[in-house]
Formats: sequence, structure tokens, C-alpha cells
Amino acid sequence: MSESAILTKGAVALVTGASAGIGRAVARALSTRGVRVICAARRIERLRALVGELEAPALAFEFDIADGEAADELLSRLPEDWRAIDILINNAGHDLGGRRAFHKQAGEDMAATIQTNVTGLMRTTLAILPGMRERGRGHIVNMGSSSGLEWTANHSVYVASKFAVHGFTNSLRQELQGSGVRLTEILPGLVRTEFAAARWRGDEERAEKFYDKFDAALSPEDVADAVMYTLETPAHVSICDLVLRPA
Repeated sequence: MSESAILTKGAVALVTGASAGIGRAVARALSTRGVRVICAARRIERLRALVGELEAPALAFEFDIADGEAADELLSRLPEDWRAIDILINNAGHDLGGRRAFHKQAGEDMAATIQTNVTGLMRTTLAILPGMRERGRGHIVNMGSSSGLEWTANHSVYVASKFAVHGFTNSLRQELQGSGVRLTEILPGLVRTEFAAARWRGDEERAEKFYDKFDAALSPEDVADAVMYTLETPAHVSICDLVLRPA
């Protein structure tokens, strides 16, 4: 196992949910450090625009994390020289139809939230992790949430999904002891992104009113900075959980 930090020029990173918000900010931050970034999301035109802005070589990769078959075949769909992934940023997630009492939740929205936030994250990890273990080197960053540490009324499905991510991350980390693969969970509080508008199916006015209720919010760049911090530590340092909250 190398003692050097994994965040080096020429390393390959896969960022899910890279078309907006935190994912886009992380892709940009990685690229400024010379990392070759696979920008993965459903909105391919947004990804192509992002790739055109990045400093290091990058790849726009159309990928729906909720599509189990697409996750299972992830590596085979990538060009061969992009398959040795050093860094996996499991960022994609949503809260479709959220911020309402559970008995008013649509079953389809509930299932979609769990499918993306939990199953999709796990299947993506399952596709990438064997290669990391074989090479004895890698760093996985799971984007959790402070909602994975505390429960909130009218937010039960999303909270459940993030509690699942928290449990999965900590259990898997124990399995990875001595493998050369590190696993970090970033748990941000409120971040001002397109997330709320997506929750309410594009209702940007409602999303803005939601964010305006709070005294402060994190920016996507704040979270990206935290991700870079975890990746820049030497290999013998394991940052397990990093909680971020607006001041």
C-alpha cells in the first residue's frame, strides 16, 4: 500500500450526480488538481458542458444510478483507459416528494428515494470496489447527510435513506481494514443547491422560499472543499465521518 495521498495528477475519479450542485463542484475541484474525472449523471448535455469547462481530461458519462443494470455494467460501459478508478464519489441522491408527512407520501416517490440514495449507491460501490481491492488502493467518499444522524418529522423517507448510508459506510469500512481502500462519509447539513427544486419537481419559487427560511446554508463549494481535504490526507490517515453544518 502506498503512503502517498490518492489525490494526484492523472488519478481517475468517478463522480455521480455531477450535473449539478455538490457533484459539479466536486468535479471542478478534482479537475483543478489534475485528476481525470468521469462526470456521471442522467443529464448528458449538462455533463458535456461541464466537461468543456474542466482543466484536466474528463469524460461525460450518461448514468442513472437508479438503473440496476446500468450500475452492474458500469465498468464495461467505460472506455478501457478510464476503468482503473482511484476515487469514487457517491454523490447522486434526491428527496423526491419529500418534506411532507409520511402518510401523505406517494409510494412511487418513497421507492425512488430508496432506490437512488441507498440501492444505487451500494450497487455503484459494488461495481467499483473489486478493482480497488485488487489494486490495493482507492478512496470512496459517500455523500451522507446530517439527516443520517438525527431524525426529523415530515422527512422520514429521506432520513431513513441517509441512516442506511451511514450504517452501510461504517460497516463496509470495517471490512476494508488493511485493504488499502479508504472510505469516508461526508455529512453536510443544509446546502443551497437545486436539491429542493428537484424535491418539488422543478418548483424553483417554492425551493427559494424554503432556503430563505434559514439563517445560513452551505454552498456546494464548501462541501467540495471538505471532500478534497479527505482525499489529500496520506494513506495511513482515515477520516471516517466529516460533519458539516452552516454556522
